[in-house]
Formats: sequence, structure tokens, C-alpha cells
Amino acid sequence: MLLRFTKMHGVGNDLMVLDLISQHAYIQPQHVRAWSDRRTGVGFRRLALIEVPQHPDVDFSCRMFDQDGAEVDWLASDLCCVARLVADKRLISKAQMRVELRHAVIDVQVHTDGSVSVPLERPDTLTDPIALPRGFIEQQGQSSWLLANGFSMLSSHGLHAVLQVSDLSQVPMAALADYLERHTCLPRGTTVSAVQVQDSHNLSVLIWQLGVGAVDSFHPALCAIAVSAMAQGWVNQQVHIAFTDGKTRAWLQCLDTERYLQFTGSATRIYEGQVRL
Repeated sequence: MLLRFTKMHGVGNDLMVLDLISQHAYIQPQHVRAWSDRRTGVGFRRLALIEVPQHPDVDFSCRMFDQDGAEVDWLASDLCCVARLVADKRLISKAQMRVELRHAVIDVQVHTDGSVSVPLERPDTLTDPIALPRGFIEQQGQSSWLLANGFSMLSSHGLHAVLQVSDLSQVPMAALADYLERHTCLPRGTTVSAVQVQDSHNLSVLIWQLGVGAVDSFHPALCAIAVSAMAQGWVNQQVHIAFTDGKTRAWLQCLDTERYLQFTGSATRIYEGQVRL
């Protein structure tokens, strides 16, 4: 049996998307592992399945899987790709769609330029900032990139440490992360973000996840960065965030309600193909 699929790219992540509304199949973990191999398969970070919804007030259902075939929680970058494909293929003939996801039902908006807006829960700002370790500051001497001696701390699907800097090109991010891993009590998985303010609407970022490495795609840390920057008056209530490589970028906007941010990112169809089941 041959299954049609679409390879997509969105906000730094690449996905294999299967439309299981117009075709039917039972996907098992061994299939996902074979397809995810970048040498012998399609190659992707995540697999998205578009399915018939279980509830009548929902337009479609979507489930996400990692490269090992385990079902995982959705990311905004996933929804950018899936909603864009649903709109392009006219599986749903409207721009605003209600999507049934793992642990959530949300409304997404597909714009005429192909970008997609997704509401995301606002990160919680923790009361006390965390100071940069004195030993690391002393190692850096009179470093011109340091604008602050401490991190703003936020919580959303893990801990996020946000540090304002003057020049991202001078930030020794790997050395900073290594020092934090060895000399602080920040847990593995904490993201450390260096943020350079370009103007009142634009931020550039470097993000590192302790114990994992550099982050180059969508991550909840982007929401933490936006909330921290808005709260401290660095930017207005709508901000464009770009990674230093220029390949990953998104808009985040503070909505009227304090609970949500509006995330808007782009998605691109790379190619269509078939795999044997």
C-alpha cells in the first residue's frame, strides 16, 4: 500500500505530514522510525497525522509523533505546517480552523501570505531573577556584550532564563551554558536565551538548552523571551523574534487577555511523495 505524504518546513522544524482524511492507514512506531531516517527514509523531526475529528464542532484532528514513533505534545511550528497544508489542499474551506489536539482544542488562523497564527499560553514570570555567576563575569572581564548581571526567569513547559545583551556576535553562549551547568543549580533542560534588542518591534536571539545544546527551531523559550521583553519595556506589545542565522523567525503579540500570546509563523511545502506501508 502506498501512502501520499507532504514534507514541510516551519519555524525551523521539518515535518512529514500524512493526510488520513482522504486516505486511510494504521501507522505503527516502526513505520515512523523508518520514515524519519534521513539517509534511507523521508527524514524529519516530527510526523503529523491529520485525521477526522471526534467532535462535531471541530474541523480536524491532529496527532504528533517524534522520530521514535512516540506520540508527543504539539508545538506551534507543527500547527503552522498542518494548518497551511489543510488550507492549501482545501481539506477545510475556511481560513479560521478549530483543531483537536492532544490535551487541547484551539482555533488557528491561516493568513493570505501563508503564515499561521496560533494562540499560546502566556509563560509565568518568576518573582526573583537569577544573578549571573560572579566567576563567569570575572572570566569575561570588561566584556562589552554584557548589559545585565542577571537573568529574568520564566516558566512554561520548563524553566527559561532570559539575558539582555548588546551584541549577540560576541556572546560566548557555549561557554556560558557550560559554566551554568557546572556551577549553578539550574536543572537540565533549562533554556538560556541571550537577547539583543534591535528596536521596539524586533529582537534577535541565541538560545541554548542546558544538557542538550543550541536551539535552532521553535521552542517555548520564544514565548518566554517575548513576555520578558514586553514586561521590561524593551519592545512594544507586538514583537518580531529572529534567530541569528535568519532562518527561523516569528511574530508574537500580546492579546487583550493576559492568558495568551498570539504566535504567527510561516510554513513551506517542500515536496509531495509516497511511502510504502
